[in-house]
Amino acid sequence: MSHGSEEVASATIELLEARLARLSYLLTGNTDWTGTPSGPQKPASLDDTVSRRLIRLERELEKLSRAVPAVRDLIQLHDRFPDLFNPTPPRDIPEHLSPRTLASIVLSYATAFPETASRLTSLNDLPIPDATTSASLIAMQPRLDRMAQTQEEQAATLSELRVRTARVLQRWYEVGVMGSGECWAEWEGRLEGLEREVRRREVIREKRENEI
Repeated sequence: MSHGSEEVASATIELLEARLARLSYLLTGNTDWTGTPSGPQKPASLDDTVSRRLIRLERELEKLSRAVPAVRDLIQLHDRFPDLFNPTPPRDIPEHLSPRTLASIVLSYATAFPETASRLTSLNDLPIPDATTSASLIAMQPRLDRMAQTQEEQAATLSELRVRTARVLQRWYEVGVMGSGECWAEWEGRLEGLEREVRRREVIREKRENEI
């Protein structure tokens, strides 16, 4: 191995050791008398491992989301828009742009600054709702949930009634309207046959009378 490769390998190992020490300090927050971060202690049991603790936290979060609608809404918001919960990383000013171009970019957003400031000011002017009102609204949440469930059941019942009504109307149309039409058509045909028979007999009678 060449001398340059040894230096690169040594620098890489030192960098990894520094990152490992930084991670150890973030996990434990303890250092020895020399300032070197101490490693994390071995868990006393399997339940104290990081994986088991994460599983317990996920279960507790799931229970909390089922019990508190606000937490459930927050989790859904995080799933739909994860970028809202991630801080925007700082970006360096591109060196290839001239000051005139940078100024034009900043000035293009100048109209948004007063609008944003007025909105923030209006938020500051909004009164904070009374705690008793918020507590009463929170206490009403179970009733609202029951009412929402009742509304869903009523909507399902109405949907079933609509289907049954459509079937009854279809049956009434097929039996009442179309059946009556067919019956009237049959009666009309029979009447026409009787009228033809009566006329035929009248013609025969008139011929007999004329012959006499």
